Amino acid sequence: MPNEEEAADAFGVLADPTRIAILRAFAEALDRVELGTDEPMPVLSFSDVYERVDIDSTSQLSYHLEKLDGTYLRHTEEGWQFTFAGESIVRLFLSGAYAGDVAFEPVDVDGQCPFCDADALRVTVDDLALLRECGDCGRRMDGMQVTPAQIRDRDPESLLASANASRMALFWQFRENVCDECGGAVDLEFQDRSDDSVLEWSVRGRCRQCWRVVHGPPSIWLATHPASMGFHWDNGVDVRTLEFRDLMGRLESGDWQSERVGEGEYEITYRVDEAELRLTADDDLSVLRAERVRRDSVPDA
Repeated sequence: MPNEEEAADAFGVLADPTRIAILRAFAEALDRVELGTDEPMPVLSFSDVYERVDIDSTSQLSYHLEKLDGTYLRHTEEGWQFTFAGESIVRLFLSGAYAGDVAFEPVDVDGQCPFCDADALRVTVDDLALLRECGDCGRRMDGMQVTPAQIRDRDPESLLASANASRMALFWQFRENVCDECGGAVDLEFQDRSDDSVLEWSVRGRCRQCWRVVHGPPSIWLATHPASMGFHWDNGVDVRTLEFRDLMGRLESGDWQSERVGEGEYEITYRVDEAELRLTADDDLSVLRAERVRRDSVPDA
């Protein structure tokens, strides 16, 4: 487990703007690395760093490099280069992830409020959550997490598209046992939601390292499985671009369903018009079987 004192010491090293500037200089050098180079992680000599950073003296630079060495930079015979932590932390700085909320003017969108039926939906961002909000009743829905970098330089339409893509990619990565935040291994658990008329089953994914948690019905987890992607594409649907309301509409209509069919086995059904795909998955969402059928060939229950 991570040690709190070691973490505090490591983060304390960054409490100086000159050290942030040094790390940025390495990021700029990395950004200029040519494709196919023998040394993909650039090495900067002392004089290289001195030329790139606004600093009063070489003794001050030596002091700051010594503080960064070992955690954020690695000293070699040729000079210094990024460690994994150094590259990761400077990208947090460059993306503005430390900066808190970002201004976003609410924008009207098409659609009807599911609570009061008013045609008064708008999209807003609050505390880095992308939300649909009803201008009449004030109720909010969705709550997709976005980042400061995701909001900047995007119009509302492209921001929505990026959030949709991020949502589907998140479930895909977790299903592939990779946490999108830290790359750690993921544990999956089916949870009985029989008290819910829409979600009979839900799956909880939790990263073992950073404790990131993702919830959702099995049909959304498996929507980006190749069998589902191909089935939906052949029937005019790109599941990568589906908005939250589209996903909920498919769940509420019964076009996407999940049920337990045996010990540790679940059947996930996708329907588009008269076409149907049935996936049989085990309790870690590995697909065991995939079958396409025509609904008009299925006898009534």
